[in-house]
Amino acid sequence: MSPSRPAATSPDNDFKRYNAPYESPAYTPPAPVGAPVRPQPTTPVAAPPPPPAAYTPPAVPPAVKSGSGDRGTDRNMAGNRLPENGVVPTPRQAAATPVDPAVEQAIGSAIGAVGPGDTLNINILGTGGTQARATVDADGQIVVPMLGNVRASGLTPAAIGKRIEQDLRSKGFMTDPQVAVEVVTLRSRIVSVLGQVARPGRYPIEGKLSVLELLAMAGGATGGAGDVATLVRRAGGGNDRINLYVGNRQSPSQSLQDTELQPGDVVFVPEAPRFYVYGEVGKPGAYPLEQGLNVMRALAVAGGLTPRASDSRIDLNRTDALTGEITDRRAKLTDAVQPGDVIHVNERFF
Repeated sequence: MSPSRPAATSPDNDFKRYNAPYESPAYTPPAPVGAPVRPQPTTPVAAPPPPPAAYTPPAVPPAVKSGSGDRGTDRNMAGNRLPENGVVPTPRQAAATPVDPAVEQAIGSAIGAVGPGDTLNINILGTGGTQARATVDADGQIVVPMLGNVRASGLTPAAIGKRIEQDLRSKGFMTDPQVAVEVVTLRSRIVSVLGQVARPGRYPIEGKLSVLELLAMAGGATGGAGDVATLVRRAGGGNDRINLYVGNRQSPSQSLQDTELQPGDVVFVPEAPRFYVYGEVGKPGAYPLEQGLNVMRALAVAGGLTPRASDSRIDLNRTDALTGEITDRRAKLTDAVQPGDVIHVNERFF
């Protein structure tokens, strides 16, 4: 059975079919001309919403008072005001910044007891008002207007303010004094780190701080740092020295040692002990000393022997650390290498 052919269409029918207006199922043709118009249902219009109530801002709280004096005033907000850039550092981030006047002023209100060398701003509110700046001397005293010497070392700024208030009342200078004491420069609660660290300098102590934490604040040890740091403790006018393992690059089996720092401590990180290789080797130069290093391993670290090197004519130059005596002898490949050793590989004879 042959398939049926579509019915033939004329050009007029095609034109009408492709140009006829499209009517969707929802289309309603317009009413004929002259037909009566039916009223359309109207949708009720909702009433406009009532205008919003007038905004009443909350009451602004009074300036914050801390310690014994009003630190909410504009001129005494050094310890409370936010940084100009709007970024509020965490206590750890603030502690990690080397000390400068701006940092000292920012952390002044957060410190504990003051000590010799600290500079204080004393603001006495009352009749006339008095403002003075005083530095804690070696005996722990400060000079206060009207009172003279006042004990300050070992006290917090708030406690110093209360003591000044009490003395002003008891000596009849003022009946109801208010005293604000703030730290301007901080010198007593400072530790220092020197030597082979990324950012050597002076750092403030906030709360408790250990040697390893201080090294982390200073950016860590450099690549040429030794494993043993020296802690110089100056508390009480002393000069005690404590050696601590703070790295294990040269001594992998050695456990790290740590201790809590005290104000005035100094941590020194020296260079790692070195040995030197010269002569017929691939990379002559100085190298950090590793634990258990012998001459054979030292030559490998220095790039190995060149084709012209004599493996039987290797010299070892050593300086005695106690006497300063210098010895020069033939080295064996199994000889242990000590700090400061100089290894020289001679050229062989043809």
